[in-house]
Amino acid sequence: MEWTAQYSKTIAAILAFLLTTSAITGLYYWDKSGDLAREKDKTTLRADSLLSVKLNLERDIISLSMDLSNARTDNETITQKLTSAQSLLSKKNKVLAKLSKESDVQKGDLAALRDQVSELTELKGDLKAEVEKYQLEKDTWLSENSRLKKNNETLQTQITDLTTQLGGMAPKSVITANNFRVDVLKNNHKVTAKAKKANSILVSFTLPAALTSEGNQSLFLSLTDTENRPMSGVIQHLSFNANETPLDIPVHAVQTADFSQNPQKAVFEFIPNEKVAEGIYKASIYTNSAYLGSVEFHLRDSFLFF
Repeated sequence: MEWTAQYSKTIAAILAFLLTTSAITGLYYWDKSGDLAREKDKTTLRADSLLSVKLNLERDIISLSMDLSNARTDNETITQKLTSAQSLLSKKNKVLAKLSKESDVQKGDLAALRDQVSELTELKGDLKAEVEKYQLEKDTWLSENSRLKKNNETLQTQITDLTTQLGGMAPKSVITANNFRVDVLKNNHKVTAKAKKANSILVSFTLPAALTSEGNQSLFLSLTDTENRPMSGVIQHLSFNANETPLDIPVHAVQTADFSQNPQKAVFEFIPNEKVAEGIYKASIYTNSAYLGSVEFHLRDSFLFF
């Protein structure tokens, strides 16, 4: 735009100079009237030539003015395009900055996700190893359980066979307990045979395997002397049928036993509520429907030097 204006000024200056020169030349020839006649044709030619030059210059000026106007229009268009391009560039820069910021955030998130994936992968490996360990243990347990189950089935078969054999040997009504034992204890829990020092009486025995089908049963302890007189401390009486003859059994202690666990050891503890007299006693064991056996024990009087 600046170059075009300078160019127009230059053309205008040239035209002004030519016009001025033409005027000066005309005055000169006017002053030299004597020479005008002789130079008339020459002046006319020069005037025509200058007029032609003037017209050409005027056409050039008009053309240059049009070029200048077009250049200004083009410059305004270019300026508008430049302004639009700058606005678009500014928008693109803003979008680029936003995308760059989001990219940084996404890179951070991606790094965090990679760390989480790494941790989860490690945890998965640990869990897999743990599962494999438990699977091996499970297989071992299943194998051991299968072995124990087979052993149990074998033992159960043996118990059934023995029960059948025992059942063929004698009826359950005549099967009794065994391994009877009586321990009379003093206050210090030591065994004694002295009647007046008897603080508690322990009666133990083994329930027979032949009675495993009886389930839960109540066991009754009865303590009597040789004349079937009960020891002091009876808590109840049991009506028991022996050979279809009802008997009244004094009971000194009661407990429940699961006969399905037979053979098993059972123990009664009886604490007398008064001093026990010297003599021979019998400890008998009953259920509601069976007599399981008895054992005798002797409590003597003390010697003077004891």
